[in-house]
Amino acid sequence: MRPGFMSSVFPKQTLGELIGTAQRYGYEGIEFRVEWDHRHGIELDATEAQLQAARRMLADGGIVASCIATSVKFNSLDAADHLPQREALRKYIVLAAQIGAPVIRTFSDGLPEDAADRDRVLHLAAESYAAVDAWASEHGIVVLVETHTNMKGQWARQILDEAGATNLEVLWHTAHHLQRGQSVDEAYGYLRGHVRHVHFTAESAGKHVTDADNQRMFDLLARDGYRGFFSVEIINPEDPDGVLAHHIKKYHQYLGR
Repeated sequence: MRPGFMSSVFPKQTLGELIGTAQRYGYEGIEFRVEWDHRHGIELDATEAQLQAARRMLADGGIVASCIATSVKFNSLDAADHLPQREALRKYIVLAAQIGAPVIRTFSDGLPEDAADRDRVLHLAAESYAAVDAWASEHGIVVLVETHTNMKGQWARQILDEAGATNLEVLWHTAHHLQRGQSVDEAYGYLRGHVRHVHFTAESAGKHVTDADNQRMFDLLARDGYRGFFSVEIINPEDPDGVLAHHIKKYHQYLGR
């Protein structure tokens, strides 16, 4: 298990400043939120030379590019809407490979409340993930579907099962399904063995996540040998230094250190 944070905590910091911040607070990875005009420079319009330089900076600083967090979304009832999203994902797969990030965050929410419409969205999402799977495999990248908004554990698992993709896994964010009444244990019953990245929100920063919820998440993942990141995702906080100081303390608390 490794601690990390998303660039959304410090959106105005350059890559060098983010690396320094990670080192200062004891974080090992940075998740780069793209498309939001953050100053890190890890974007589709970066040149190959710029990305090579960024990769060297990360390596020299001992910091991992833990994830590329995109806005790619497979949640439309119209199959035609999925095609440009697939193309965007293919481009981000190349970007992730260039910067050395092993995983990419995507969405397949919000899901329709109508069961028939929801099943159609899940089916189309599975088709889209399957369509890019060979490309992801070729570049050594794992694509993640996040348990975001109303994406509960069973529906994320349904996408994985139907897609049958070798490079598709889950980004587990407990706050969203907890808000909708699904416990940590219930969600993990569906997600076990498929969690590759975690968005981590300590109780003071989230209304729906308690210390007990986080402790249970850590315990379940530790039991199963999880080796990925717990990535702090707090967007544009008023006190970003306080956020990182608090979360690294809670991270070690949950690990029992």
